[in-house]
Amino acid sequence: FGSSWVKEVTGSVVARHTEGTRSAAMTVNDTKAAIRTFKACIKEKGASACIGERKAAVEGVSNAVKGECAAQVEDFFSCFAHRYQLLSCGDATVSKMLKCQEQFSGQLLSTK
Repeated sequence: FGSSWVKEVTGSVVARHTEGTRSAAMTVNDTKAAIRTFKACIKEKGASACIGERKAAVEGVSNAVKGECAAQVEDFFSCFAHRYQLLSCGDATVSKMLKCQEQFSGQLLSTK
């Protein structure tokens, strides 16, 4: 997986937060299994033949990161809604959210 895939996943988290939609949540173990299935599919069939597996992996990672980083995302959107006028808002707010998303998605994507 490249960095563009991680950006797609983390961008998906922000998009889903703003949409307010919820789908059936996969467990972290389900997500790891979906990632392994996607990686195996790529090896066997090539990336273009693994659309369903990719969708399952992206959705699983997105939901897992959303749950794990919910507090940081809420802080970010509170700051955003108040146009960064709150005393607690600053670069650190955004950095904490991005760091959480990057680290957790990285842990999931390193699944073997």
